Amino acid sequence: MNPEPQIGRLSDCDSPPGWRPRAIALAPDAPIVGIDVGERTLDLAIADSDRMRLERVDLAGVENSADGAIAELARRIETAAPELKREGATAIIDSPRYPRDSARRNDAGTKGRYSRLLDARLASVVGQLRAARMKSDPSFGLWLFPTPPHEDFIGYANDPACPPHLVSLVHELFPQYTGTPDGELERFGAGRIFTRFMIGGFALYLALSRWPVNCFEGFPDLYFRLRANGREIRPKRAGRRHALESRLPIVAAAMHQSNLRGAAPATLDQADAAILAASIGAARGSGAVLAIEAPSEGVFALPVELGEALRLIDSSTPVDFGMINKR
Repeated sequence: MNPEPQIGRLSDCDSPPGWRPRAIALAPDAPIVGIDVGERTLDLAIADSDRMRLERVDLAGVENSADGAIAELARRIETAAPELKREGATAIIDSPRYPRDSARRNDAGTKGRYSRLLDARLASVVGQLRAARMKSDPSFGLWLFPTPPHEDFIGYANDPACPPHLVSLVHELFPQYTGTPDGELERFGAGRIFTRFMIGGFALYLALSRWPVNCFEGFPDLYFRLRANGREIRPKRAGRRHALESRLPIVAAAMHQSNLRGAAPATLDQADAAILAASIGAARGSGAVLAIEAPSEGVFALPVELGEALRLIDSSTPVDFGMINKR
């Protein structure tokens, strides 16, 4: 049975105009898997019962499978994390579900610099949280890189430097462009290399759709900031060792609150996966997880304290997980 949203409502004067997040009631004993998406690997933090373990799934070579790259990706994920096949399992993924719809880039429903309605809604909620936390944590905030339209990802696949597994995934994700003459595809350009990792994320959502797992978008940097309580979070450009050292105490605190035991992350990618899983686990036990939704874009899971949730949520309509995971 898929989880249903928890109760709680804001007064109209306190809510964002026209839209409010809803609370998600996750199954209390179901596994939670945080997934950090890279160009060549997926790092998984699997929280089940009182243990967290870390796994890595290689993306390279999926293009060689006779069954298709996404089917091979699903097979590798199942081997690394069979818990995802259990009823009520939740995956928190560090990637958008879809590219930005190029037809929506000038939609009046998006705000200013945000390329997706989902990002604008997330920013609205984070802005309210920031206003409430201003005195205790003035550095708290949200920094997002825009999600490109699908044309950019076609451009990546046309770049000779693009890894072959990503090329194969693009061809399966966007089959309408398979076989398009090279001259016509050149107009898509090469895109922004920084966001090329999202190809693996798009494919991951499709791979997981084979099982009854509830998939949500998550953002490790925001999750770390939600739990930092004034601690300094060193930027990754300051050096990976220093950046990891500043994040490990936050991961440890989230694991402790979630009653999880396990080895400390040894890399930044592992730390990102771990904070996704541990933050949702902690919020499931003593806080709340908010669903930030936007049509045709997906759902972002935002873990917050219970008091914060009661000031923000709307429980008038259940979250239809079946619909979410089939979009």
